[in-house]
Amino acid sequence: MKVAMVFDGLQIGGIERVGVDYAKMLVSQGHQVTVINLVPALNEMEAELPKECEVIHKTFPRMLSPEFWTKLIKRNAMCKMMYTPMFLTMSVLNYIYKIPFLLSTQKYDVGIAFSSHFNDLTYVASGFIRANKKACWLHGALYGYAIIADGYLNLYKRIKNLVVLVDAFQDEVLITNKQLQLNVHKLYNPSFVSERIVNPEYVNELKQKYGKFLIMVGRLDIQKDQLTLIKAVEYLKNKYGFTNKLLLVGDGPTRGELVEYINNNHLEEQVILVGNRKDVQNYYSAAHLFAHSSPLEGLPTTLIESLFFELPIVATDSLPGVREVLGNDEYGIITPVENPEKLGEAILEMFNNTNQYNYYKNKSKERYLDFSPEVISQKLTRILNDFK
Repeated sequence: MKVAMVFDGLQIGGIERVGVDYAKMLVSQGHQVTVINLVPALNEMEAELPKECEVIHKTFPRMLSPEFWTKLIKRNAMCKMMYTPMFLTMSVLNYIYKIPFLLSTQKYDVGIAFSSHFNDLTYVASGFIRANKKACWLHGALYGYAIIADGYLNLYKRIKNLVVLVDAFQDEVLITNKQLQLNVHKLYNPSFVSERIVNPEYVNELKQKYGKFLIMVGRLDIQKDQLTLIKAVEYLKNKYGFTNKLLLVGDGPTRGELVEYINNNHLEEQVILVGNRKDVQNYYSAAHLFAHSSPLEGLPTTLIESLFFELPIVATDSLPGVREVLGNDEYGIITPVENPEKLGEAILEMFNNTNQYNYYKNKSKERYLDFSPEVISQKLTRILNDFK
């Protein structure tokens, strides 16, 4: 089967890493995979794609998508007035821009909008690639996209085949939008973290340098809300004399804000920003506990990866994905979002309660099996064959 995967950039990030994993899986199943990057300047993750993948660069920004402008409807009256002319203008530009693509002889069995942003969705839905079947990956639940803008639903209707990570409130969306007639499948992200080689010597160095540390992995931005976790560590330090270190792996736009808070509150020795790491497996392996403080998540890849390394988890109740992974405290402890005190107390309990720590350590190994490549690969084959 010839499969085209379309991305809104391939920078280092959760969606992009999952996309690389699926490309590996599709290649291993014998499919011919083409990756189309709509933001060529963002290409760090391209190096991790299987060598069998063909990579094509095309420039197609989100603002060129007519449906992108549906977000204006939910703003003020002035924005509502702007919506119609912007939608019509971009529709005309889309038609002109697509003319060269209509002359292409390249054809695919399946075209997948993998980032599920307005540009890659439009690229697939509007036929910028010729595909017998169209599909898109939603990195969360259907309702999460539906409440952002109606433009998503308009594009889903044209694509028809959706893959979601969680199905929370899905029936409600489909019942109230019966015109959609979508073919929706639920599929967890596969984790290939087991293939990453751990360096035991470096792991020991990390343990000697940082002791029993907790770790959070993720892009430094508002959506991940590392600040709440930093405040949780600060709370524990001030109230209980907690001295264990927190390592934040990742980089992003809020780095400056986080550094300023860390410096202003004298946490430089306790909260360490290590930046992006391609050897993140060594940090998982060396860590004592995994923490997660995002207020909103689809299906957090880093939680799944931490399960493989048998790390007990303390996470905020990031809807809808954290409970999908951890259940109701079955595979980790869940605390309210944006509540440093509750998060801090749960972290301290996990550090101090050996029985609880060992219980969740064992449950992590058990839960990871549901995200193993072998299980997901079988489900993926069934889903590809069920696309309409």
